[in-house]
Amino acid sequence: MQHKTGFILLFIGGILMIISWTVGTIKVFDFLYNVIVNQWPQSQPIASIVLDIFQWIADLGGVAVIVGAFLILLGAVRLGKFIIWIGLAFGLFALIIWVVSQIVNLTGIITDPIILTYLNQLYAQFSYGSGLSFMGVVIAIIGRAFVRKVKKKEPEKYEVIEGFDAEETI
Repeated sequence: MQHKTGFILLFIGGILMIISWTVGTIKVFDFLYNVIVNQWPQSQPIASIVLDIFQWIADLGGVAVIVGAFLILLGAVRLGKFIIWIGLAFGLFALIIWVVSQIVNLTGIITDPIILTYLNQLYAQFSYGSGLSFMGVVIAIIGRAFVRKVKKKEPEKYEVIEGFDAEETI
């Protein structure tokens, strides 16, 4: 099993995300839909279906991470990592927002009330059950980093020996 460590970490992270109900609720997919439809109105039906599928996967969070881990285990590394990325997208974004808000609250770097209000509103867009959410996201991110695409070995090159004719020996 070539991705054993990554699989185990992804599985544990996914379980922690499921237990803690890590779900991102921001309207990124609505924003993307509006951008696509405004630029290319003829793509509205396809954009709707594709973005609904991505949003569904992202809403699953930990389940998407576990499904992606099993896909990696079965050999579909690229697809598995993509599904994991979608499942972790909101968790990672929320982790970044949480770190920034903690730094701002502890240091007082930003004092502008408008920026603080936006930061608090952005942080409020996510729902977390406990600190297990962040632990699950961090563990899953580390697990995904352990999964590397296996490079195919190049065929060995044979050395040419001067004065030796391989066809004569056959």
